[in-house]
Amino acid sequence: MKLTFKHVSIQFILAISTILYVSSATADDCKIVVSGSDMMRFDTKEINIDKNCKKFEITLKHSGKLPINAMGHNIVFLETKNLQKIISKINMSHGVENGYLSEMEEVLFKSKMIGGGQETKLELDTSVFVKGGDYTFICSFPGHFALMKGKLNI
Repeated sequence: MKLTFKHVSIQFILAISTILYVSSATADDCKIVVSGSDMMRFDTKEINIDKNCKKFEITLKHSGKLPINAMGHNIVFLETKNLQKIISKINMSHGVENGYLSEMEEVLFKSKMIGGGQETKLELDTSVFVKGGDYTFICSFPGHFALMKGKLNI
């Protein structure tokens, strides 16, 4: 194949584009945006935290329209072995301001509950997690955990 200026130029542009893309992706490795909807679903089933992140920022957005008392969402991080214990403690009596959960040492991190159109941020201290550990995230609005859950990978 005969290389022309056009071929070399295209390859150069592709190489530079790749370098710029990788650089911008690397800058955002320690944060993610997760959305929950009125259909009781997170838009992701898996969150991956890079081993180099000391802190990890989660922005939780509620893409729906329903109010917090009807379809509130939050994000709760826990060791998978504690899932049944934690969901057994979810109760309306604990109130929306507490994410319908009492304070429990098994809850590693918990965002505030938000309603349709709202968002909240949660910063995770990654030193709490053990590399290769088995972690889960859920929504603790009563009944939502059955559909709104996923895996956290360190």
